[in-house]
Amino acid sequence: YFEKQGNGPALLLIAGSTGDAGNFTRAADILADEFTVVTYDRRGNSRSPRPSGWKTTSVAEQADDAAALIRALELAPAAIFGASAGGPIALDLMIRHPELVSAGVLQEPSIFSVLPDPNVALAPRRALIEEALPLKGPRGAVEALMRYLNDDGVFAAIPPDVLERMLGNADTILTIEAPGFAGWQPTTEQLAKLSVPITLIFADETLPVYKGVTNWLAKQLKTEPLSVPGRHGFCYYRPQALADVLRLALKRSGIPS
Repeated sequence: YFEKQGNGPALLLIAGSTGDAGNFTRAADILADEFTVVTYDRRGNSRSPRPSGWKTTSVAEQADDAAALIRALELAPAAIFGASAGGPIALDLMIRHPELVSAGVLQEPSIFSVLPDPNVALAPRRALIEEALPLKGPRGAVEALMRYLNDDGVFAAIPPDVLERMLGNADTILTIEAPGFAGWQPTTEQLAKLSVPITLIFADETLPVYKGVTNWLAKQLKTEPLSVPGRHGFCYYRPQALADVLRLALKRSGIPS
């Protein structure tokens, strides 16, 4: 499932956990005056059904899906934005399909394997999920995770229909995506060979674990991240802020409006 709107250079927005185009609907509406904006529900999420027998996924599979969408819609070369778990997908797309990408913007990419001790860094998150699962099931665990990454206000900030779809993806997030994405990381050689300009973004109130990953990647890419106000899911609260920082990042990368 995908949505396409606007005119101008192509911009593909890749959602993180919940994989829903609706995460970016309001920002896409704002950006459509300058860009051809495409949002989509990632494989097995929301309005993109699970393939028959699909029980696991990988960053590579998800990146190949994004590449196939760019080709099918004749968007190449497209600028791409990956948020959270969408970050490694976008980065892998740039590493293995650079001819399809004009510029990349990554917000707090979930590449926890690059941290000095991922188990320690993710222990609070893991404990929260393990506590919620037997009491409230997958949906309740994802609600607890969303609250942990943001605050209670996140549930009012997301349109009700989008929130319902997101929570409906809880089983996919916990049983297919989380184990499928864990452990992925780019090599220093792959990062050194990247030809696509990349901008990194983090929210100033985000959790230290995300700042740690973003700063590690910034060091590898020899770039300085941009900071935006808010928490990890700042785009839910302030879609205008996401649109503004994407315009800035793409102009810095030489993408004309």
